[in-house]
Amino acid sequence: MMRTLCFSMILLLFPWAGADTSGSKWELRKNEAGIKIYTRAVEGSALDEFKAHAEFAFPMEKIVAILEDADHFKDWMPNCSHSKLIKREGPKQYHYTITSAPFPLDDRDCYYRFSYERTADQVKISMDGLPDYGPKKEDMVRIPSVKGYWLFEKLGPQKTKITYQVLANPGGSIPGWLANAGSVDSPFNTLKNLRKRLK
Repeated sequence: MMRTLCFSMILLLFPWAGADTSGSKWELRKNEAGIKIYTRAVEGSALDEFKAHAEFAFPMEKIVAILEDADHFKDWMPNCSHSKLIKREGPKQYHYTITSAPFPLDDRDCYYRFSYERTADQVKISMDGLPDYGPKKEDMVRIPSVKGYWLFEKLGPQKTKITYQVLANPGGSIPGWLANAGSVDSPFNTLKNLRKRLK
């Protein structure tokens, strides 16, 4: 079966992370293993936006620590073959990832900025792709547009609500049907892998 791209890092967005996308009504596309995936069409975009919800029986701080550990995204993000922390500046984190694409598509790469906003009961991580941040490689397609967020809400000492929403353009020549397949499979596998990483 053809692998979907690592839209866990290729796609990303929510009103708290940017302007409203004026999308259509959300449609529940998958409800399995305690993870719900919704998608919707967005005006002006050929790709669907996704939103994922889940509740994990782990402390909020432990989950956030995994998102802070950019060097190890490759160990649990679907199809991420390389991930590297570039630097930290106060509440901001910069990192670089390479996403393996199925043949005959070219691999994707991108630099990202994570911006952290913390309170006692929640952590929001706004994500922005930085297509012009670093040098481009001839054998890869630089992802031109990424924006999104993770939201972690503390429901108790050992329980956290997770919201993860994404909209992006992976660039290059990817059929819309293939890209939109990733808007369901990728967030589901991302949250499933994240839960496994926490155990």
